Amino acid sequence: MKAFEMKKSEKGRKKSFYKDMPYSKKRVLWGIIFLIPWALGILIFFLGPIVKTFYYSVFNMSLGTNGFTYEFVGLQNFKYALTIDPTYNQKVLEALADTVKNVPIQIFVSLFVAMLLNGDYKGKGFFRLVFFIPIILATGITDISIQDISLTEETSQTFVNTQAIMAIISNSGIPSAVINFITEFVNDIFEVITTAGVQMLIFLAGLQGISPSLYEVARIEGCSKFECFCKITLPMISPQILVCMVYSLADSFAKADISETISNTTFTNAQYGLGASMSAIYFLISILVILIATAIVSKGVFYYDK
Repeated sequence: MKAFEMKKSEKGRKKSFYKDMPYSKKRVLWGIIFLIPWALGILIFFLGPIVKTFYYSVFNMSLGTNGFTYEFVGLQNFKYALTIDPTYNQKVLEALADTVKNVPIQIFVSLFVAMLLNGDYKGKGFFRLVFFIPIILATGITDISIQDISLTEETSQTFVNTQAIMAIISNSGIPSAVINFITEFVNDIFEVITTAGVQMLIFLAGLQGISPSLYEVARIEGCSKFECFCKITLPMISPQILVCMVYSLADSFAKADISETISNTTFTNAQYGLGASMSAIYFLISILVILIATAIVSKGVFYYDK
């Protein structure tokens, strides 16, 4: 009888293992579980191509009847891409400039929209749908260019009349560099919104995770809405800002025009080794920029333990 009770108690202990686990360990456990698919994807689909890219970059490859032939050239492909190729360096600088220009705007717009959608008002679901429609339209299935619908230049229209905006702003005495930045932002506003969908969701989840009691205490203490935003909202969503920044940087680098240049060099011109070296250089530059930006922003990140 005692042996039966001991076995029963042991079974009960095994079943209550997860329930008896501290909350901090549960968070670590579920974090590891959610990271397993990502880690498998990195190992299976990403790590292999990266290693092969760096391997191919030190060879002069040519395709024959019996497959590829390899001629070891060391760092000559890297030297050619950086010092001889007429367009590669320019494309890299353009990709960096577009990233520096677009990423802060994406984060600002996505946070601003997320705060609007997080408000407590009637029809909130409808307005969320309206803001996410451009993201759905940006998919490949519904992406229709002006040429696809056979519109000429005379009949095609842009979303915003930038010339009128420039004429109005230029009369205010604002420097031309600032005016050009504003007009570029207005021209790219549709693209910015369509590429900020993931960031909006991340910020919206972060805003919903902030306890309303923090705002109530702040209002009792006499804080204004701006002070609540600076002292409560920004610190509480700083981890989400870091995540969105890393995602936006990676997405901007992936969609840059230099990817088409590398593709044409590799497959159209059949310069496989040179294309691999261009990919390797661009990959290292992207990783370096992301690491530097992460190191800078992470210093101001506030982690709140509930």
